[in-house]
Amino acid sequence: MDSSPCSSPTEAVVMPEDTAIAAAAVPLAVAAALVAEVDGTLAVPTPTPPAPATSLASPSVWKTVCLLEVVSILWIPLCPWTRTQQVSSCGSGFIIDRRRILTNNHVVANAIDVRVRPHGSAKRYAAKVTTYGPDVDLAVVEIEESVADDFWKSVGDTEPVELSESLPALQETVQALGFPTGGRTICVTEGVVSRVDSIELTPPADTTLVIQIDAAINPGNSGGPVFDARGHCAGVAFCKDVRHTSDNIGYVIPAEVVRCFLQRCDNKDGYIMSPSVPYRWHKLENQSLRSAHKVPDGISGVLLTSVAPAMDGALQVGDVLTHIDGRSISDDGQIQLRGSELIQHRYLLRNKRIGEPTVFRVFREGQQVEPAAVQLCDLPPICPRWPDVDYLPEYLILGALALVPLAQSHVWYKECHSELKATIYRWNRRWPGDRDNKEGLVLLVTVFAHELTFGYRRGWRIVESYNGISITSLRHLRELWHKTRDEVSEVRGKQRVEAEKAGVPYKPVSPGIFVRLGLQSEDDIWLDASACIDAEQGVLKTHAIERPSFIRGDT
Repeated sequence: MDSSPCSSPTEAVVMPEDTAIAAAAVPLAVAAALVAEVDGTLAVPTPTPPAPATSLASPSVWKTVCLLEVVSILWIPLCPWTRTQQVSSCGSGFIIDRRRILTNNHVVANAIDVRVRPHGSAKRYAAKVTTYGPDVDLAVVEIEESVADDFWKSVGDTEPVELSESLPALQETVQALGFPTGGRTICVTEGVVSRVDSIELTPPADTTLVIQIDAAINPGNSGGPVFDARGHCAGVAFCKDVRHTSDNIGYVIPAEVVRCFLQRCDNKDGYIMSPSVPYRWHKLENQSLRSAHKVPDGISGVLLTSVAPAMDGALQVGDVLTHIDGRSISDDGQIQLRGSELIQHRYLLRNKRIGEPTVFRVFREGQQVEPAAVQLCDLPPICPRWPDVDYLPEYLILGALALVPLAQSHVWYKECHSELKATIYRWNRRWPGDRDNKEGLVLLVTVFAHELTFGYRRGWRIVESYNGISITSLRHLRELWHKTRDEVSEVRGKQRVEAEKAGVPYKPVSPGIFVRLGLQSEDDIWLDASACIDAEQGVLKTHAIERPSFIRGDT
């Protein structure tokens, strides 16, 4: 779908081509409704609509809402040794417990400077991002210690925003607060909850549960609170539908998602990503498919077509998944959200808390089976998702070639041809533990103009091997290249000694050592290793590259 993150740029922003897609996913929220057990399954009653609104957010709550002014610098996936010029943008945030400010991840991504101005104050205070959560498009900001006392004195005894304990009812009145484009003061818009549904965002985002509202959400609203009819925070505004065929469609990250995000922030080792759905599935609506897998008429669920090794046998290919945590799954993969509202079942998994068990029930070999409860975790794809979160600006200059890890962000560039897109898709479908010992894929992204590479025009190709050895990662490729360099240096050392013994000037002669890069669906690239070494410094100087390589862990 076409959706736009609602932070407001104040200068031209340099981004990949797809700038109309929300930058991150929101995981699926679990409706906090009372449930009752009926015939072994959990039934969710229809929620009672709230009384007429009498407690919408009061002006006293407005003081929790802050304007965030952000300056950011992005590194460029095509040439990760460089950065874009700094850009400025604005968004919103609001005060939560423990002297923290909550906002959207896309508001503060790549920030080098953050200034926070609370409603009612003319002063802007320096702040820093303490947690990025791109998987849920949320982030935590804290005021810099040097000005923290002044900031909290300026907001007085304002109470932190209270998160709602449940999803709002349909047609419930809501208010969206923030600092959208069109002015510098707080803006309050009012509308109703139009629906609670899951929407499909652009990869690496996942299908997500959202609250859809018709209150105006515009650039700059991102990160601002949306209050329900009881004056509690129903969620965080994060994007809107910008298709010309749509009107008044804004999306809100539900409060339950926010609560789970904050729990994952408290881990001592840093933020923990939302759990992945550990299987792929097919609807069981087709009668031939049901007959082929001997699924009787009384069984509903989805057919598991692939299962992550991390499940350790709890789920198996060919199982029919019928229940998750006691909630029954229909043949099209939906479950009952509340009353007559349905939602795709994956939301039950994406919003699991740390340490929270998941109980599956499957139909296997003619019997209902309930494996032991499992704890889900993030299962990162082989092509990393978010810069500066699960991958850094890594690169290797080999002679006059530039090589980088293949990342999902590369798919948005016009140079990314259909075969490369298919490669990303195919490898991302392979689970951790089923990747032929590969840690990542290597992309030949640039062939620099140089005598060494004259006649080669094979950029944007996957490098599969080095001198016949299968490559497992960019780090592995660098190690192989450095071994070759050492071999060349050793031969040259011997040549120098022999020249000195003969009493003649030393003149470097190629030792006949070559580098052969095996490319996917393309002829190999052959390079004289000694010529690569000699060309390196000139290439680095010409293209203003500080160092010949950078890989995570380098100093």
